[in-house]
Amino acid sequence: MHTWNPGDRVAHATFGTGAVIEQSHDYVIVHFDSYGRKKMALRYAVLTASDGAARAPEQRRAGSSSERPTDVGYENLNEQVMQRRIGAAWTSAADAVYVLKCKRCDAEYGVRAADILLRRCPGCMDASAGLPIEP
Repeated sequence: MHTWNPGDRVAHATFGTGAVIEQSHDYVIVHFDSYGRKKMALRYAVLTASDGAARAPEQRRAGSSSERPTDVGYENLNEQVMQRRIGAAWTSAADAVYVLKCKRCDAEYGVRAADILLRRCPGCMDASAGLPIEP
């Protein structure tokens, strides 16, 4: 059984390529580029590492400098750019707070790793408020 981290790009025979959102001892949640979010039993899911090359060109963000949502510079489909990670080095990726910045209104707010991929701005896109950002 493989351990996946939030943001890892994976490939599945039926659903194609996608990004891991969360993994526990029993399941893995992946947001597939063409099929959306799927929760699969870890013992049955056959996933392989993907470099993102098979990702559809229309879904790749032109301004994004990274394919992993937790990397600084990643731009999601709603023009939210990952700025930095807040938290101690020993904090797991799933529990850390990540700071996103909206390209439209320059609002900055905190989110969890699982929310980066599809997050919308609370300032100009009528989304729920983000997590507090500590200096």
